[in-house]
Amino acid sequence: MSSHGVGRLHIVSGTVKAIDYIGILQNKLLPTARDLLGNQSWIFQDDNAPCHRTKVVQKWLEDHTVNSMNWPGQSPDLNPIENLWFKIGYEFQRKTFKQT
Repeated sequence: MSSHGVGRLHIVSGTVKAIDYIGILQNKLLPTARDLLGNQSWIFQDDNAPCHRTKVVQKWLEDHTVNSMNWPGQSPDLNPIENLWFKIGYEFQRKTFKQT
C-alpha cells in the first residue's frame, strides 16, 4: 500500500521461504510500484519477518535497486499495514453476507 493506493494482493498459504518472498517481490511489488508510482522514487517497508532478512532477499532488493526502510523489528505500532488490516476487518464486520 502507498499514499497512491493499494497494490496487488497475494494470498499466501503456509510458511513463506526466502525464494517464495522473492517471487512475491518480483511479481507483485515491482509491478505495483510501477503502476502506482511510475518513475517516482519510493521506499519499501516490510515487517522484518525472518524470510525478509535473509541474505538472498537482501541481495535481490539491492540488485533491483529497492530502497528499504531500516526500522526495528517487532514494532507493529510503526507498521502502517496494521492499520489497513484493522480497517479491512472493520469493513467486513459492517457487511452482511447472504448464504447461497
